[in-house]
Amino acid sequence: MTLRDLLPVRDLRVLFWLRRRQFQDNAVYWLRLLGYESRENSFLQNIYVVYLLGIGSIWVFTMWAWFYDTATVVGAGLPPEVLADTLNLLPMIVLVVQVGAMVVALRSTPLKLSFADMAYVAGTPIARSVPVLAGFIRQVVTRSILFGAIWALLTVALLQPVSNAVDTGDSLRVAGVVGLIVVFTWATAWLLGILRLVYPQISRLRLLWLAPLLLLGLVQVAPDALLWPGRAIILVMYDLAPVWLVPFIALLALGLTVAFVLLGNRINMIQAVDESVVYARLAALGLMAWRMPDLQMRIRMQEATATRKPWLSLPKAQGQAALVTRAALSFIRHPSMLLINVLWGAAMAYIVTLIIANNLPVQIWIGWLLVAGIAPPVGLLHAFRNDLQEPFLRQFLPLNGFQMLLADIILPLICLITGAMVVWVLQGFDFDLLTMGVLFIPLVAFLLALCGAYGLTRDRVLQSRLLATGLSFGLPIIATILLGTPLAGLVVMLLAITTLSQLLVQEA
Repeated sequence: MTLRDLLPVRDLRVLFWLRRRQFQDNAVYWLRLLGYESRENSFLQNIYVVYLLGIGSIWVFTMWAWFYDTATVVGAGLPPEVLADTLNLLPMIVLVVQVGAMVVALRSTPLKLSFADMAYVAGTPIARSVPVLAGFIRQVVTRSILFGAIWALLTVALLQPVSNAVDTGDSLRVAGVVGLIVVFTWATAWLLGILRLVYPQISRLRLLWLAPLLLLGLVQVAPDALLWPGRAIILVMYDLAPVWLVPFIALLALGLTVAFVLLGNRINMIQAVDESVVYARLAALGLMAWRMPDLQMRIRMQEATATRKPWLSLPKAQGQAALVTRAALSFIRHPSMLLINVLWGAAMAYIVTLIIANNLPVQIWIGWLLVAGIAPPVGLLHAFRNDLQEPFLRQFLPLNGFQMLLADIILPLICLITGAMVVWVLQGFDFDLLTMGVLFIPLVAFLLALCGAYGLTRDRVLQSRLLATGLSFGLPIIATILLGTPLAGLVVMLLAITTLSQLLVQEA
């Protein structure tokens, strides 16, 4: 096989041109919202594009400066024991991300084609490795930017306790190594995913995607063999890495990339098209898909439900119990939503314990509130969202919005509270702090559900949810700090619950 067969540059260039045209077509809607007319190729329109780019650059620079300063403040206040625990935890987090990438690739092929790609591939005699390589490059670039930025900020925070002046070159060096780890990770995942398209018998193994989870259980047996990527990043961060480490990672990533590209010439494009139906439907929405995450989830669930045989029937119930049983049946059929609520509650509770135990600055509380407002657990309001969008059943029941919310969130709310309670109890706090957590956790979980439900009843879902979350959680924190007692925060939280409940009665 020649180099031209391995890397058909001409076909790859044509496919990237197609990608650029698709992006331009999708961006027309947003450009028109900002006042840019793409059909008018005038000097003023070009100046306006430069103006928009300048505004965007200023915003990105400002946000990066804020995150950088926050990382500096947090790092300066890190106690030595917290720094040691963080450095021990980071390699495990890297392994979890790698296992997640492999699980996703084994569950559904990483090669995703839009409707335009399907038509182009069907009507053009291009090499089968071209769409494979193009999709891999897109994923690697986006994830390298994301994880590189995160690790650059972590470098600033983790070097602050041991160095008074953190050089920008340190962050750039770590970001570069993270990029190599990303290439290595996703090349491994794509290699496993491409095997499904080459050997059909692998696709028949329904539970094969669970196999990478075994690596998490083998950490205690072979930690050096599994945690080396995260440890390599930390060694580079503190300038302790041996000379051969970075070239070794680069050669390993390059070898895996060449391996899956060679294997990509043998893939079954028919199967790739079949597994890309959901992605194609989402890609057809263009950039509007980012504004409608609820629609994305509905499309994914419709496709998943269509491939399964129905099981369990709706039990006989009347009145509000009908909504309760229907919501419970929906969650039982999709147990992953309940698991997400348990894990989300456990993770958020663990972050709170770290903040309290180490007396971390207020910026961490602000970040916690932003995560709670922007990324609440997926399944918490699944049934309530469906009832708002498809009000066929509830039109026969005299229920207001608050009563409907109670009926729809009972099961996921119990899972959310359970995950948070388990983590809180296992921390070994004294009796007073333990009792305070047991009292606050159910109220916080219910208030979080109320904030999300209120946002769903408004036209601007994300903005309303962020505003409700910020006020409902920020005011109790301020009251607790100013008055010096958690009871003040408890009273304010109860007032927030009452206010949001009344708004739901009126709005839904």
